[in-house]
Amino acid sequence: MTNAVALDFLRQHQPMPDDDSLEKNPQLMKDFEEVRRYFLDYPDPRCVKLFLNAFGGWNGFGMYQTVEQVFYKMNEQFVIDELQKNLRNVSRLKDCTLYWNIQQCIVFPDRALFDPLTQFIKHPLPEIRHALVYALSQIEGDDVTKHLKEWLAIEDDDGVTEALEEVINEL
Repeated sequence: MTNAVALDFLRQHQPMPDDDSLEKNPQLMKDFEEVRRYFLDYPDPRCVKLFLNAFGGWNGFGMYQTVEQVFYKMNEQFVIDELQKNLRNVSRLKDCTLYWNIQQCIVFPDRALFDPLTQFIKHPLPEIRHALVYALSQIEGDDVTKHLKEWLAIEDDDGVTEALEEVINEL
């Protein structure tokens, strides 16, 4: 595999198919894993944006959880900057792609992500809001705790409410 081939694969799969379609195409999952492993060995900052936009399903059969390993090979601030860009331009992202971007914010927390993340407090999907609780909880600042407490007062999903209570008690 070459760098150009790996980058082209990611460009062509923006985003990957949904989980049902992905399950019917095990070769695509193998190819994704091969590309991921390539970038573990040969880090290229151009893959960060492509990986962030490749999340096409809710579980990805374990593939999506491993993408962060590639990001660890990159400059952390660069990954945060790419996350920030994606979160500020979500109209083009599928809900599952947004979900996985928020998951990456848990691993790469930064103050610069606070404002972009808070726009999702009223997102219609509880899965998004649940991930958001943990992403925000990783960011330092008294205003984060204040924001989480205000959110708790208006949250109507039991699972999200439980997560909010948990992180507020730990902060």
